[in-house]
Amino acid sequence: MAVVHDIDPKAGTHFVGKIFVKPHACDRAVEHFGVERSRAPMYVMDILRKASLVSNHVVDEEGNPGRMFSYRSTTLIVHPTEDTVITLYPQHQAHESVRNPIERIILRAVKAAERKEKREVKRLNVQKAELMLERAQVELRRVKSESSRIVAEMTARINEIDSELKALEREILLVQREKTNIMKSVAAYV
Repeated sequence: MAVVHDIDPKAGTHFVGKIFVKPHACDRAVEHFGVERSRAPMYVMDILRKASLVSNHVVDEEGNPGRMFSYRSTTLIVHPTEDTVITLYPQHQAHESVRNPIERIILRAVKAAERKEKREVKRLNVQKAELMLERAQVELRRVKSESSRIVAEMTARINEIDSELKALEREILLVQREKTNIMKSVAAYV
């Protein structure tokens, strides 16, 4: 996700040395993430090594300072000056002040993708219908004709039209795949 590196260009590089994990953080790893207690310190360290810095200064309910890091919907609170993880927890819901503008942007992107798909599919279907009409007229002319030259020309044109119809079907599929890829991207934020 490119947003992470826009917020923190040094994401995943903050911790290269020794990391300490408080027992409370291990307890939260067991509680929230189902990690075995014996594996909890390594689990927490692995996440922290990949994490992005969200804020250099946050405070808990008692006013204790810390640094906030995040990795894939997991928030870690680290001591302000030492490489010690105090706690961690899953963060599945964003605060309204962040969530609402992002949801509006996502909704706009979804609606734009749906409008584009509808417009392009309609345009391509009109082209297909015009080609199918032309194909029917060419087929009628071929069937009515007694001239072998006309029959050959009409057969060649029918083959061209069939090829153009296949190309239009591929274009429709590409338009639909483009929207599907946008929807997959939206899923990353939902």
